[in-house]
Amino acid sequence: MVLGFTDPRVKQVLGEWAQIAPELGYDPGAFRSKLIWQKDEAVRSHVVIRLKGPRRLILKRVFKAPAGEELVDAIAAQKAAHQRLKDFPKAHAPEVLFASERGDIVVMAEASGKTLNDHLTGGRDPSQMLRRTGAWLAAFHSAGPVEERTYQPRFMVGHITRMAEAVRANDLAVADPDRFVACCDKVAELAQTASGQETVSATKHGDFNLRNILLGPDGETGLDFKPPSSAPVGFDIARVLMDYAELFQPTPQVSGTVLSDRALDAFFGGYDLVSRDDPAVRFLPFVQLLNDWRLIPPDPSQRSWRQKTRYEAIIRLAQNGFGVE
Repeated sequence: MVLGFTDPRVKQVLGEWAQIAPELGYDPGAFRSKLIWQKDEAVRSHVVIRLKGPRRLILKRVFKAPAGEELVDAIAAQKAAHQRLKDFPKAHAPEVLFASERGDIVVMAEASGKTLNDHLTGGRDPSQMLRRTGAWLAAFHSAGPVEERTYQPRFMVGHITRMAEAVRANDLAVADPDRFVACCDKVAELAQTASGQETVSATKHGDFNLRNILLGPDGETGLDFKPPSSAPVGFDIARVLMDYAELFQPTPQVSGTVLSDRALDAFFGGYDLVSRDDPAVRFLPFVQLLNDWRLIPPDPSQRSWRQKTRYEAIIRLAQNGFGVE
């Protein structure tokens, strides 16, 4: 076997794979392995390994997860998504072949393609990639229960208000706190334009970012589902589009916006459950921007290159969207 990376966690995982493989009818020695992703943080530690042999597989081993993160429920969500999307020729979720009792080890079929993040980093046309992403999300949302409801943004307004209060009380440290609070103070006014209007609710992916969708020759595949919950579809839409905006999108030319017309037109060229004029789609990107801002380390020396890139874009988008200098 080829490890490709000196990490004691990898050695442990491959030992566990040697015990799992016979249960799936495979000889573990018939597979070559490659570490393709890892995270080792204070509250989160996991590795993802590609196994290439009689079948191409992905092995994910979680060593540490944030408190309250239900691994078993997340695996159940992926299994449900795989089943629901079977009738869609181009929209997929990976088949789970094995999951440990605690949900900390999962073996799944490998999906073809590259992540949306990798396509964009490689210079692919964002319009085509965003349209395909929108088409996958529309299939995922429509594959489960869909309900029309009146959008009530007060819960998100309360969330942002509490964040601002925590910053003012020095209970929460954020980068550029004065500007952050000034933006938070504008959220309630923005919410008024969305309150009481009709939207659509569906099963939420929960973490639909640029790295959690693969775009390949056989279609699009969603990854890393959170435990199922129902929410306005704007939550998933805002998550992926703001991830794009903070890492790849030029600053919109129209003031008062955080998403460009080009990005919205491309995404909604594939997504058809609601339009770009949906109230949650208009409002939630501003909330997502502030949530992403909160996660940037206040100390610049502690930021990764990706966090530095994201923060620079967040400030530009905040100035353009909230009108705060």
